[in-house]
Amino acid sequence: MLLRCPPRANPNSRVSLGRDTFVLPKSMLAVILAAGDGGRLREQTADVPKALVGINGRPLISYTLDSLTDAGIDDALIVVGHREEQMRSALSDGGVRLPRISFVPNPRFGGGASLSLRAARRAVGEQHFLLLMSDHLLSAPIIRTLVSNWREGGPSLLATDASEWPASYSSEATKVRFVAGSREVAEIGKNLPAWDALDTGAFLVGPEAWAVVDAAPADCELSVIFGELARRGALRGVDVSGAAWYDVDTVEDLEAASRMVEGGGR
Repeated sequence: MLLRCPPRANPNSRVSLGRDTFVLPKSMLAVILAAGDGGRLREQTADVPKALVGINGRPLISYTLDSLTDAGIDDALIVVGHREEQMRSALSDGGVRLPRISFVPNPRFGGGASLSLRAARRAVGEQHFLLLMSDHLLSAPIIRTLVSNWREGGPSLLATDASEWPASYSSEATKVRFVAGSREVAEIGKNLPAWDALDTGAFLVGPEAWAVVDAAPADCELSVIFGELARRGALRGVDVSGAAWYDVDTVEDLEAASRMVEGGGR
């Protein structure tokens, strides 16, 4: 299986924002959805949550937590469900770099990801927040790019990758189509006949998105919610092409993600 990580971009075109090159918006919080049971990794998740499945001797979620720290984000709210106590214990023992981690349960973790997003609502309140998936390895440049492009009162943001990907991956990935001549998202979904970039699974969400969550079915996939945001002209893509990321769904993905990490692509 081909590695789900695009070739490295020209260093001169890579995002290289350091922690001291921009000011973090006040109270930036990362919400990480980690409640699911990892059905496609059944043998690996029989005894551990998917977010704790090992990649090169470390839990999958730890790579994204490190990237948050490297990007200057200190607070993460993790939505837990499947093997909840195991998740809480593993991430509360001082073994991760992120200074502050809190948890919120989603007792309906067998349903769509919208239920995990809804579970986080009270804790998030009316602030904007990063929304990340625990089964995606995300590098710090992706987080920095989202944060540096955030504008108070502006649309929610989605990190998109316009790199050339193998058909074996893009056929299963969530795709994004932009409004012609702009970065405004027109459509998002797995089955778009024409598309401009791939969805990396990293968002920066404004409080206006809760109205869309309220209007959507309680149990649905996130693409339903973000598809409606796009229809309302309230979702913009930011380009992270060349930054490392990886969506882990299968045993083959675990093996390829391990190779990516070994190659320094985190």
